[in-house]
Amino acid sequence: MAISWPLTERHFSSSMPNCPSAIKRLVTYFQRDHPAKDRVDAENLKIYTLEELKKYDGSDASSPILLAVGGKVLDVTTGSKFYGVGKTYNIFAGTACTRALAISSLEKQDISDKVDDFNEEQRKELQSILKFYHEKYPTVGVLEDTNT
Repeated sequence: MAISWPLTERHFSSSMPNCPSAIKRLVTYFQRDHPAKDRVDAENLKIYTLEELKKYDGSDASSPILLAVGGKVLDVTTGSKFYGVGKTYNIFAGTACTRALAISSLEKQDISDKVDDFNEEQRKELQSILKFYHEKYPTVGVLEDTNT
């Protein structure tokens, strides 16, 4: 369930009239209290290296939890119950994890931004994942182009 959370949340969001009230409250809570807002202009975005990004893995409670998806560095601190230390998605914190998210993998070898070998179905899922993450979490920077 953890790896499919974006799909689950999207499903329940789009089928709100038919879902149980407890699920409606949960989805409404996330939409209301965790929107991706206060986006920063691209000109003002910090450029992060992969090495810098590693510092924001949730191990320092005074720092935000960041991850890179599709070249954008996102602040996922509001999702600390997923990305915090000891949580299922913590493996993505402080990394560029586009590939792993797009193929629903929790394997370390899939944590990268390498997606040039994706087939058509994987590209469609990639677009869905990019949309979900870029709408849900604020962009705080861009990842330095490493051609990975």
